[in-house]
Amino acid sequence: MSFRPTLPSHLTRGERIMTKANHTQEANGQAQPVAQRADVAQRADVAQIERIALASIADGVVVSGADGQVVLLNQAAARMLRADPKTAPGCPAHTLFESCSARYHLTMMDAMDQLYADPYTHEQSEKSIELIIETGARVIQAHLSPLLTEVGQFLGVVTLLRDITREVEAEQAKNDFVLNVSQELRAPLTAIKGYGEMLLQQTAGQLDEQQEKFLRIIHNGADRLVALINDLLDISRIDSGQLELDIQSVQINALIRDVADLIRPQCDRKGLHLTIEVEPKVESVLGDKNRLTQVIANLAGNACRYTPEGGQITLSLSRPKPDEVQIDITDTGTGIAPEDQTHIFQRFRQVDVPTAAEIHTTDLGLPIAKMLVEMHGGRMWMESEVGQGSIFSFTLPLHTGAPGTVPGTKAEHPQAKHTVLVIEDDTDVAQLIALQLRQEGFSVLTTERGKEALQLAHAQHIDLITLDMMLPDITGMEVLRRLKTDRETADIPVIIVSVLQPDGSGIGWGAVEHITKPFALEKLMKSIRHALKAA
Repeated sequence: MSFRPTLPSHLTRGERIMTKANHTQEANGQAQPVAQRADVAQRADVAQIERIALASIADGVVVSGADGQVVLLNQAAARMLRADPKTAPGCPAHTLFESCSARYHLTMMDAMDQLYADPYTHEQSEKSIELIIETGARVIQAHLSPLLTEVGQFLGVVTLLRDITREVEAEQAKNDFVLNVSQELRAPLTAIKGYGEMLLQQTAGQLDEQQEKFLRIIHNGADRLVALINDLLDISRIDSGQLELDIQSVQINALIRDVADLIRPQCDRKGLHLTIEVEPKVESVLGDKNRLTQVIANLAGNACRYTPEGGQITLSLSRPKPDEVQIDITDTGTGIAPEDQTHIFQRFRQVDVPTAAEIHTTDLGLPIAKMLVEMHGGRMWMESEVGQGSIFSFTLPLHTGAPGTVPGTKAEHPQAKHTVLVIEDDTDVAQLIALQLRQEGFSVLTTERGKEALQLAHAQHIDLITLDMMLPDITGMEVLRRLKTDRETADIPVIIVSVLQPDGSGIGWGAVEHITKPFALEKLMKSIRHALKAA
């Protein structure tokens, strides 16, 4: 006679069936603890939730095993990498990134190889690898981390992918805005600075003491605006990757001495003692001479500004390692508090310096200097103590080849009357250049149109041309190209004078120099005299 359990009447049908099944298993000697079955069901539910969550998140997830084969990838990763989520598991992980451009594919492979070769170096999250890759028109941020068990067993690599195309586009729009606004400001600033210089030279009549004072205030204000525009442009170009360095062999000893000569008048006015300590065996480094001058001048200028009268400033050069040099700028100034040192290299962050209210700076000089040094493959840091002073230091790779030489130029006035053609679409700037040229004895022709300029270059005897790149009819680059490909005008020296930053194309087509607006009149005149002498 078989056993048939009596089930309570208050149970639901489902509960009655489950209870009946339990009793049946018990009757057959196959009892399974209820808690164990519940745990299995719970784990199944958690696994299902994890699968759904993985498929639902917007970020891509790729997991590859210790053998380098793909274990899983979610829908977002498949979409970003144009992969099939059904066939990808079991394939080599590197095949997923073949949709990237060649450069980014290699970068991704290098990062994965680095983790597989030594996963324990990158065990902590802050030591994981982060990089940017491009797949077609999309920009993807990739974050690679090793998968390690609690006992340190390496299981593989997890790669998180985030589509940052919109962020990159927004950043590019911001950079474009800064670039366009800065260029628009250059033309009026050129006129303000130029005419201010001429008034200070008393070319329009004698100035009394108060008039000269007011003009110098205007001129200094224009200089600060120019510095701010240049800093904003540098930041924008560095952020967008458009700033290119002209790397060559640079005589660093001579460069430091040149910067010392540049700031010495400022130091003398404050009664500061300026000294130079250089290691004579260090001759040259690899770098962009103009940008390195900018870095050292910024650091030395800050030291001069923040050091009280009677203080000491030292520019020193040493060789701590066989393959690098170190430049230190030491001052006995006010010093920087420890809480301010953490953000000294951040943009638009002022530190609490007693004399800061009296000093006009853009708060961009140090961040730019640090970024420029890092672009050279060096590093920058600082040490400071309040009331004792500061030391700003940076390193550069040492050049072991023959030192480079930079030809000098000697400013000389023209020995005979020359004719200069000024091609400029801004009337105020054109008149400014023409006025200065005529005061120095030049004959001047002006035009704002490129086609008319080409006609004048053929019809008149032109000794030199200043060329704006933004003209109302044809571009300045087209004017330059036609001048240099025409046998009759190819030998006329051309100096580009433009709000546009030099990209090498003008020099490539035969221009002798590219001067960026706003400019100092004496700089332009010096370039004109040198070009005429060399012609």
